[in-house]
Amino acid sequence: MRRIRDIRIIRWELKLAYVVGVYAAIFSLAALLRALGSAETLVWLTTGVFDVAALLVGARVFRGRGEAIEPPRPWWRMTARPTLSRRLGILFVVLATGSVVAFILSAVGVYEPLPQTSTSETIAIYVTSGLEYAAFAYFYLNSAVRLRRLGVPAKPPKFRPTVKLG
Repeated sequence: MRRIRDIRIIRWELKLAYVVGVYAAIFSLAALLRALGSAETLVWLTTGVFDVAALLVGARVFRGRGEAIEPPRPWWRMTARPTLSRRLGILFVVLATGSVVAFILSAVGVYEPLPQTSTSETIAIYVTSGLEYAAFAYFYLNSAVRLRRLGVPAKPPKFRPTVKLG
């Protein structure tokens, strides 16, 4: 029996299926919690924990072209290439900044995107999502810096890995 740590996802189609499956599971979990009458803050915290876990598992099992398949990735490595790590890090910096801006606008009463929640719940949601995005940004940008220091090329090699049947 294979452990999750031993699974490797190499093909882009399967990586996309993993991401779509994670979002479907998160959406379903949120819908179930709301149907059970849970507070919106609990919904956001629960789905946020699931989101963090799914991202970290994905970073452990995804492999890029030319990357060693069998050994586990170092704890800090989020992608195969520094360029992708940097781009994803920047994306999460933008998302974290958006959460901070929404937090500030909600705190002063200018912006009310979640009318079903109280102001304190809305602020808690923005704080937790901002912290989540900031942590993701740190993980990816740290990965980009370390990969560049190791001399990992920005572009993948031009060969196809050998396929083993059996």
